[in-house]
Amino acid sequence: AFTTHTIDYNNWLPTITSRYQFQRNWSVYAEFAEGSIIPPSSVFDVVNAIVLTPPKPTLAKTYQAGTVLKFNRWTLDADAYYVHFQNGYDSYTDPTTLEPVFVATGPSNTKGVEAESTIALGHGFTLYVNGSLGSAKYQTGVNIPNGGLWVADTPKNVEAVSLLWQHKNWDVGFVNKRVGTMYNDNGTLSYLINGAKIPYPVDQAITINPFDLTNVYVNYTFKSASWIRGSKIGFACTNLTNNHNIVGITPAVAATAAVPYASSPSDLLNLLPGRSIMITFTAGYAPRR
Repeated sequence: AFTTHTIDYNNWLPTITSRYQFQRNWSVYAEFAEGSIIPPSSVFDVVNAIVLTPPKPTLAKTYQAGTVLKFNRWTLDADAYYVHFQNGYDSYTDPTTLEPVFVATGPSNTKGVEAESTIALGHGFTLYVNGSLGSAKYQTGVNIPNGGLWVADTPKNVEAVSLLWQHKNWDVGFVNKRVGTMYNDNGTLSYLINGAKIPYPVDQAITINPFDLTNVYVNYTFKSASWIRGSKIGFACTNLTNNHNIVGITPAVAATAAVPYASSPSDLLNLLPGRSIMITFTAGYAPRR
């Protein structure tokens, strides 16, 4: 038999922004915004659509304040942020009815500071730097087994530096980005909460060490009155230093209450892709007027 499953979700998502300019080159701002993510369709797209209480969308509330400062040869942007996530859903099978039950994985809070600056060095050279420092942890409280632990794949800090050069037809860039320490999960464990076994992710089980990635590009653009004006020859090298750092681990051995993670030769490792080189040609056609 053909069955149609539908469900409607509606949310008011307010956004408020304020800005004040102290001087022509200096301003501050503050903003608040809400966002939402609807649950996956699997929560209602089940046999006979037997869903007693459809779960609500999860919300995120963002608070941010910062400042922007601009001079002739350099700029500085800095801000602080705080984001409260209700987070998504996990599922387990009810031992009595053998039906899947979806539960929220617990709220988390992301907070930190970040800054960036662009500096014109002269003779076509520009320096760009960016950095952020923060945390993303599950909220502590009653009936939250993972409270205080890090959310998976959220680095403690990220830094980037770029040296750019532009002169006539040439456009050259050297970009380096460093990603700080982060963590991976290892499956779920069931916790007895209010008389029911509820699954929670085994968070902060695996440490992923910092790694960096360096990219280089060189472009030449035809800007003369030639009929191929606008054409471009490009050379790009990704992962110039050919690093193969571990950026993710999927454990082969599931966690236990006593041991959240034990390394195994069967673990699935995700590595940075090796060095790659790409040469491109973009054709432009500019007939004489």
